[in-house]
Amino acid sequence: MLSTPSYVGQNHEVGSGYTEILTPAKRSNASLEPVESVHTPRFKRPRTTQTAVPSGSPCNPDLGDSYILADNYSVSSHLRWSNIPYGIKFELARLISLKELKYEDLTPNRLHALEGSHEEVAAKMSETFRGITALSNIVDAEKFAQELSVQVTLVCYVGHWTFTSVSLQLPWKELDRETEALSKDPFAGIGNNPDFGDWYGGKVQFRARLQVTQGPSPQQKAFKIILEQCNLGASSRFTRRFGSWSFIRVKIPEEIFHDASNNLQAFFQKAFIIWDQVFRACYAKNDNIFLYWTNERASCSLKVPGRLSFSEFINWHNPLAENSNQLVTKWASRLVLGFSNSVPGPRLEQDCILHEDDVLSPTQESDMTDGCGLSTRSLHRLIVNQLNLVYMPTAFQYRLAGYKGMSMIRDNEITDNLESTKIWVRPSQTKIKYPAGAPLDPAQLTIDLLRTPHMRTSVQLSTDIIINLAENKVPHEEFVNLLCASIQELVQGLTTWEGPDALFNLWTNVERAGGVIRARKARAAGGEARVRGYNNRSEEDLKLETDDNDEDGLPEDSRASPQSLAWWADQYSGCPSTLEDTVLYLLDSGFDPRHSPILREKLKKVVVTKIDSRMQNLRFEIAQSCSALAIPDPYGVLGPNEIQVKSSTRNLKLEDGTLSDTILGDVLVTRDPCKGPCDVRKVKAVEHPSLRNYIDVIVFSVQGDRRLIDYLGGGDYDGDTAIVIWKKSLVLPFENANERHSKEPKGLDQSFTRDKESVTDFMEGTKPLTELQRCQAMQKYLLGALCDTSKVGLYSSMHDNAIYKYGYSHWRTIKLGYKFCRVLDAPKTGWRIENRTFIEDKKEYRHWQTPLWKAAGKADKLKNVSRPPRDDGNIGYLARGEGLGPFVMDVLRAKAQKEQDRLKAEMDAVFKPLHNKPDEELTKPWDDAVKWAESCTNTQQKAARMKQLGLIAIHVQQVYQKHATVRSRNFTKMPIEVRQDRLREISKIFQSGPSLDDVQDIIFDETTLSRIRASYAYKYDAEQNLKEGDDGVQVQGWSRFPWNVAMRSLGFIKANATGAAKALADPYYQRAKLVPWSR
Repeated sequence: MLSTPSYVGQNHEVGSGYTEILTPAKRSNASLEPVESVHTPRFKRPRTTQTAVPSGSPCNPDLGDSYILADNYSVSSHLRWSNIPYGIKFELARLISLKELKYEDLTPNRLHALEGSHEEVAAKMSETFRGITALSNIVDAEKFAQELSVQVTLVCYVGHWTFTSVSLQLPWKELDRETEALSKDPFAGIGNNPDFGDWYGGKVQFRARLQVTQGPSPQQKAFKIILEQCNLGASSRFTRRFGSWSFIRVKIPEEIFHDASNNLQAFFQKAFIIWDQVFRACYAKNDNIFLYWTNERASCSLKVPGRLSFSEFINWHNPLAENSNQLVTKWASRLVLGFSNSVPGPRLEQDCILHEDDVLSPTQESDMTDGCGLSTRSLHRLIVNQLNLVYMPTAFQYRLAGYKGMSMIRDNEITDNLESTKIWVRPSQTKIKYPAGAPLDPAQLTIDLLRTPHMRTSVQLSTDIIINLAENKVPHEEFVNLLCASIQELVQGLTTWEGPDALFNLWTNVERAGGVIRARKARAAGGEARVRGYNNRSEEDLKLETDDNDEDGLPEDSRASPQSLAWWADQYSGCPSTLEDTVLYLLDSGFDPRHSPILREKLKKVVVTKIDSRMQNLRFEIAQSCSALAIPDPYGVLGPNEIQVKSSTRNLKLEDGTLSDTILGDVLVTRDPCKGPCDVRKVKAVEHPSLRNYIDVIVFSVQGDRRLIDYLGGGDYDGDTAIVIWKKSLVLPFENANERHSKEPKGLDQSFTRDKESVTDFMEGTKPLTELQRCQAMQKYLLGALCDTSKVGLYSSMHDNAIYKYGYSHWRTIKLGYKFCRVLDAPKTGWRIENRTFIEDKKEYRHWQTPLWKAAGKADKLKNVSRPPRDDGNIGYLARGEGLGPFVMDVLRAKAQKEQDRLKAEMDAVFKPLHNKPDEELTKPWDDAVKWAESCTNTQQKAARMKQLGLIAIHVQQVYQKHATVRSRNFTKMPIEVRQDRLREISKIFQSGPSLDDVQDIIFDETTLSRIRASYAYKYDAEQNLKEGDDGVQVQGWSRFPWNVAMRSLGFIKANATGAAKALADPYYQRAKLVPWSR
C-alpha cells in the first residue's frame, strides 16, 4: 500500500497499471491493516532482490532533463508498496545524497523494518543500519532520536533532573499527525476543524541546499543538491493545503546566487526525482527555490492519482484565464502569496468577503488607502481567541483568497450586526481573481495571518537613515553625541555591580542586551513567532533586521524554530548556549562577577561583543523612537501631514524621561530601507478621539494630494513598518527635502527594456506546446528572480558610491537610486536594465575600493580588528567629491575607532583577572564527602569508601582529558551546531559515570552523585590550573570544563549555599523575567 501522503487521501496500485484511490473513509479503516485486508483487488508485491541494483535514468520520456536526488528502480518499487512513512523516505534520500548510505544498503529486510509511524521508525533507524560504517549521522538510536529534538529540564530539585522531549523541532510526531489528519479529511491541514482542535498542518519543512562541484572538465562547474534534515518550522497556505511533503525549499549559497554566470534558471527547469516522485521548481524568491511535488512519475507515464500536475497547481492558485489582463511577470509574482509564513486565522463564508473602494486623492492620482482594508470587530475577537493574544489587534497583515495586505477594525459600525464576521477588501488589495460565482477552496476562504501589531521602542538607526538625516540639515555632532551616549549607557548598565539592586539590574540589562526572553518566546512559538511579534535574535541583531518590511511575509529564512537546534541549552549539563543566557544563569544561581571568574569572563565577552557590534555597524539606539505597522486613517480625521502614534502601554519615552502611550508634536517618520532624500519626512503627531482604539500602529493621514507614506520610498499600507523619531535634537534642525526627489526622474525608461508579454499572449503562444514545454515557459517567469542576481547588489553599492562622490541630492545619485529600485523589482515588473546602460553605469560608478568608512567596518567584521585596513593597494579608497564637505559616516567612523579603543582598554581594567582561591561553596560537597570517608573508624569500610570516591575522581579526570582534546584552537570559529554537538557528547559521558552500583557504599541516589561529581570536577579543574605568576606568586586559574559538563549541579550547589534557594522547574524559569521594584 502506498504510504506516501496525499492531500486527497492515500492511493495504491492494483495489478498492472490499474489504480484505486483510497477515499478518506477507506483510508481510515485501512491505515493500520495489511494491504491484503482492504476490500480491493488482491495483488502481488513487485519482485525484488536482496541487494538493490544501481540507479538508472528515468523511464518516463515526458520528463525532459532530470536530476536524480535519490532513485533506484528496485528500492523505489519497494517503497511504493511498503508502509514506510514519507518523512523516513525523505531521510533515506538525504542519507543517499550525502553518500552515507548506498542503494545496496537498502535491502528489502531493512526496508521492511522501517514500516510503521514516523516516531516508531525514527527510534530504530540506527539499529536497522547498524554496521554501516559510513553512516555517521545516525551512530546510535539515542543520537538519531535527539538530533532533531529539543530536550529541556522539566524537573529540577536537589540536583536531580528528568528530561522530557519538547517537540519544538522534532518532525516525526507532527508528520504522523498530519498524515493521519489528511487521510481523514483533505482540508484538515487548513485548520478550523473541530475534530482536530486548534491543530493545523504544513509545519514540517523539507529543505535542501545547492552546492557547486567539479564539472566534466576542470574549467566547468556543476551543481549538486544536498537534502537536509526535515524539521518543524513556519507554515504556509500551500503546505497546509497540500501537505508539508509537497514542497522542498532549496537554499542557494550567496556566492552562487550573485554569480552573473550561474545559469541557475536552466538548472532548475529540470525535473528533480526522489524515489520515483517528480518535483519541479515552481517559484524563486531571493536565494530560495521552491520545488513542488507534481503528479508525474519518473518510472513511467502514468500519473499519481489525487495529485495536481504542475500546471494544475499553478492554476489552482492563480488561474491564467481569470488574470489575463496583466503582464506575465506580474502574474508570476503572485505565487509568493501561497508561500507566505502564516498562521491560519478564521475561515469566512464567501459572501462575507465584501468590497470597498479605495480612497483616492482629489487629483485621483494617488491611492490613499493602498493595501489596507477593513474588518468587523467580531473578526478581530476571533483572532484574539485563536492566537491567545493579550490585546485585540487594531489591524493585522493577512492573505485571503487572492487578496493581500492589512485589515483594520471598522470601529464605527452602526447598522451592521456587530457579531457578523466580515472583511472589506479594496481594489488595491486584489492580486488574483477567481472565476466569478464559483465556490472558493476552503484554503482560499481561510485568513492567512502574517503579523499582528506590536510597537517596538528605542529603534536603532540604520546607516541609510543617519545619512538622510545628516543630508537634511541635522548637524554631524548630534550623531557623534548619540553614538557615544548610546554605547556608554550600554556599557555602564553591564559594568555597574555595586549598590542597591545592582546585580538585579545587571540581570535585567544583560537580558535586554541579548534579547533573551524574546528569543525564548520565539523558540517556544516555533512557526508562529512572526505573527506573535517574537524574534529568535538578539537585541543587536533585531535592530539590523529588515525582514519586517518584507511585504510577502517571506523572510530570508522562515525557519522560525531554533536555528537547527543552535543556541539551545545542553540537556545533560544544563549549560546554556548563548553568552547572555549563560550570564543570566550564573547570576540567578547566586554568582557575582566581582568574585566569579567564569561569570566575569562571560560578562566581559558580552560587553566587548556589544562594543564591537555598535562601533562596526555605526548604529545606535534612539530612546525617543518607535516602530510599528502603518495603516491609513479609517475616518479621514487626520489633517495633511499628520499621523497618530499610540501604544497599548506607557512605553514611549519622552525627552524628560517620563513614559507615555502617545506622542504629540513634530516628529520624523521613515521606513527601512531609506535610500532617497525624501525617505525621511517631518510630520506632526496628533491624537484624535476617533482613533483612540487604534493602538500599536502608526496611523497616517489620507488627506492631501498624495499618499503620505508614498513619500517614504514609495511605501504603502500592505504591511510596511514605519519608524517614528521625536528626539528634538534630530527633529528641530531637520528640513524636508524637495519633493521632486520623491518622483522618478524623466527619461528613466530609456535605461531599461521591458518584457511586455501579457497573460493573454502567453496563453495563446503556449497553446501548441507540450505539457513540458508549457511548464518550462511558466518557469521562465516563475523563476525570474534567478536572472540578473548580481546586479541588485552591484547597483546598491554603486548608489552608495554616487552618494559619496557626487552628493546625496545630485541628479546622478537620484537617478541611480531609482535604477536600483527597478533592478530590485525586475522579477515582478519585467523591467530589465539595458546592457549598454549597465556597462556605462559600471564605468562611472563602480569602484574597486569602497569609501573608507565602509571598508573599515567590513574589515572589522571579517578580521575582528578595531582599526581601518591599510590602503596599500594600487587603487585608493573612493574619494569624497570636491566641495561636498565632510561626510557624516566618515565623521562617525573616526569617532567610533577612538571610542572603541578607549572602551576596550577600559574593559580590560574593569575585567582584570581575579587572583582568588577556588570557591569553597563549590568544593564543599566533595570535601565533605572525603572528610566523611576518612572519619570512618573501620579500616576496611574506610578503604571501600575512599576507593569508591576514587572511582568518581578517575571518571572526572578521564572526561577532563577528553574535554581538553575537543576544544581545539579553532573551536570557537566552528558552527554553533558543531560546537554544541562536541560539548554535549562530553557532558553526556560526564553524566553517565560512574554508575550507582559502583559507588553504592557511599551514595544512594543520582542526586547526591551528581552534586559530588560536579564538586570534584570544579576542584580538580582548579588544581590543574594553579599557575605561578610573573612575580613568583601562585595564581589560581580555571577552565570552562566544570561548567560545560555540570553547570546545573554547580548552580544548584551555589544557590543552595545561600540558605534561601527555591527549586524552579525549567518551563517556569524560561518564562521568568525580573521586574524592577519601585522604591
